[in-house]
Amino acid sequence: MNEDTEFGYKTRQILNQGLDTLDKKVTGRLHEARQTALSSQRVAVRGLRLAGIGHNIEMLVFPSARSLLAVMALSVGIMGTYYWNAFQQSQEFEEIDSALLADELPPSAYLDRGFHVWLERASDSSSQ
Repeated sequence: MNEDTEFGYKTRQILNQGLDTLDKKVTGRLHEARQTALSSQRVAVRGLRLAGIGHNIEMLVFPSARSLLAVMALSVGIMGTYYWNAFQQSQEFEEIDSALLADELPPSAYLDRGFHVWLERASDSSSQ
């Protein structure tokens, strides 16, 4: 036999031996206290049953919620990267436009085919 079980049996025997010597008032109060304890235990068991239902619902919903949260975080990251790159590109275009407007050459000079040929020759000669 297990030590805990044996201890429980011995304790029960000792308590049962003293039961005959107790007053009727005391036994009545003990009975009422036992009934109160049992009724509160039933309420706790009902609460635990609801907790089990909640746990089952949690296990059904949260795995998909975690995936949904991961997809949303990834989408926010992608959108943030897209807007950041667009912002950087617009700053680069702004710098190019400012340089063109501040230059002494008119913008039509940059559209001339001869200018592109001259620019290529100038870059070739400077690299040698």
